[in-house]
Amino acid sequence: MMIHILPLRLHKIVFIMIGLTLVKLILLCFGLLTAVKATTLRAFTVDNQRNVFLKDGQPFRYISGSLHYFRVPNMYWKDRMIKMKAAGLNSLQTYVEWSSHEPEPGMYNFSGDLDLVKFLKTAQEVGLLVIFRPGPYICAERDMGGLPYWLMREKMDIKLRTNDPTYMKFVKKWFSILLPIINPFLYKNGGPIITVQVENEYGQVGICDFEYMNSLRDVLYDFLGTDVILFKTDIPQVGAYKCDNIDGVLVTADFGSGTNVKKAFETIRLFRKSGPLVVTEYYSGWIDHWGEPQTNVSTQMICDSLDNILSANASVNFYMFHGGTNFGFKNGANMKYAPQPTSYDYTAPISEAGDPTPRYTSITKIISKYVPLPGPSPKPAPKLSIGPLTLNWISSLFDSIPYLKAPDVVYSKYPKTFEELSQASGFMVYLTVIRFITTDLVVLSVPGLHDRGYIFVENKFIGVLSRSQKIYSLPLQIKQNQLLTILVENQGRINSGNIRDPKGLVSNVTLGSTVLTNWLIQPLPLNNTDAIHSLHLSESYDQKNALSYSASWPQVPGFFSVNFTLPKSVKAVDTFLDPTGWHKGVAFLNGFNLGRYWPVMGPQVTLYVPGSLLQLYPNNNTLTMLELEHAPCFSCDSMYKCSLSSLPSCSIKFVKIPILNGPTPYLLWNEKLYKGQYEYH
Repeated sequence: MMIHILPLRLHKIVFIMIGLTLVKLILLCFGLLTAVKATTLRAFTVDNQRNVFLKDGQPFRYISGSLHYFRVPNMYWKDRMIKMKAAGLNSLQTYVEWSSHEPEPGMYNFSGDLDLVKFLKTAQEVGLLVIFRPGPYICAERDMGGLPYWLMREKMDIKLRTNDPTYMKFVKKWFSILLPIINPFLYKNGGPIITVQVENEYGQVGICDFEYMNSLRDVLYDFLGTDVILFKTDIPQVGAYKCDNIDGVLVTADFGSGTNVKKAFETIRLFRKSGPLVVTEYYSGWIDHWGEPQTNVSTQMICDSLDNILSANASVNFYMFHGGTNFGFKNGANMKYAPQPTSYDYTAPISEAGDPTPRYTSITKIISKYVPLPGPSPKPAPKLSIGPLTLNWISSLFDSIPYLKAPDVVYSKYPKTFEELSQASGFMVYLTVIRFITTDLVVLSVPGLHDRGYIFVENKFIGVLSRSQKIYSLPLQIKQNQLLTILVENQGRINSGNIRDPKGLVSNVTLGSTVLTNWLIQPLPLNNTDAIHSLHLSESYDQKNALSYSASWPQVPGFFSVNFTLPKSVKAVDTFLDPTGWHKGVAFLNGFNLGRYWPVMGPQVTLYVPGSLLQLYPNNNTLTMLELEHAPCFSCDSMYKCSLSSLPSCSIKFVKIPILNGPTPYLLWNEKLYKGQYEYH
């Protein structure tokens, strides 16, 4: 063995290197220990002794606001969140709408305005925690409470929101897709989600299926871990809390201004002796219905009750802080069959177009008593006005069917529903030929109409039937071998209570005492917006030529369209479509379904138009409207005797100020009563 003796200088270098390595190892170990310690500290838990949440070991109370990603264009998510944080909020709350993410079994959509991952990342970037409400049922005044329509197709007698094996099979499959996506966004995993809801307001339904609630809780535990904080919520009533009382979840409350806050919290304590007090939904406004005056909740009452909640050291979430819009056909309806409008403004602190309202300012003052505000209040964004624009008639709805790329016609002895024909929303055309001799005036009865029916004899419009107005029959004149057509509009499925609400003709139709059979059924979902956008290219009649042919006169239901270009200097900012003078229909801008308009019923008149939908100069914009009942250019005394000079214009305009509290039949009637125009004897 040979031993090499190193020079003294080299020995020093070796010792120095060894020393540096040891230092690095020590620092690395310290760093790892620090990282482990930091990970351990990152936790969101419940302290039952002090009745508070603990965030990273420190007492924490959330002040939150509801913001539904599926109601807001994704490019505006960050803007809305920043405005929420400026009001003193430290959290936001959102539902997950199953029906939008899984429109058909096994077909999933998490892109664009449904990009849930982007939404959660944006919340974390802004600095907001998240209260997560995955459903599967959410209510939210959405079609069928957010459940997919196809559940009724898969099993016609399915028992929704129960432990029905078919229902639970699809719920578990959906959660197996959704929950792994959001697991990384739990607070313990470095994300913003601090609590997760089990179902939604289940005790208020009265089903009391504890197996169902326990099953949902266990599925959430399986995917998210048993240390995740779960909660349930109901109106603070003993009966409601009894009906969904399961172990392992926080008990929270839903209520509005004017509620006895102390009593509500006492009711919570009957079912949850300890833990933080939480108001999961504190109503900042209320929902609207077509034909009823806009609900006006006192801002002062909202602020007074909020003060009481915060002074009790309770956590609170405003429902809604920013409501957004039911674009397309996604609105729901209430149990008496009262369909809700396109706007979901909710008279919330942040308006439908994302502007702070006077209510925002008042609420912020109350919040500032309890937490410091991060900065100045935001200002309303500029808006755009355009027009008036003159729309040209394109074609009747029936003549447009070949161009709409609709599903094929179906033959059936008896009527079939939307669900049986795999259609979620839109319209359905039912046609049959009368094969028998009728009396001179005969009653058409459609007791199973869901929801609005337009009646035609030999393609001539006869009248309207309406579920919401309880009008299911009308007398008509029809002869043997003539064609009877019923165009049915789905106005939105019921979203609370008994939500099993199939659409179309859900029972037989009779003419006199005879049941009508042998139907041709044409689905018209109107979900191919590209085809609608292109209608003006495939069929186009100007008004002058329309006068030359009685068959080509602007007929309704029919499509109207106009191309327009924004001025060179104009930016694509938000605006509102004002359909005053039109009757009822659906508006499409550049192939996007803005939603339903119905200004003659109110209270909503204008439709919100996000600036993100507008094409800047020199690109063209196309507005297409499906008018169902009456266009402004139909106001001549006799349709076929109008001259070109006397033909009114089918015009429309975009305005800067929304009209969401317009006159309604109910309001007009009461105003006349007040003014003494009607007398009772």
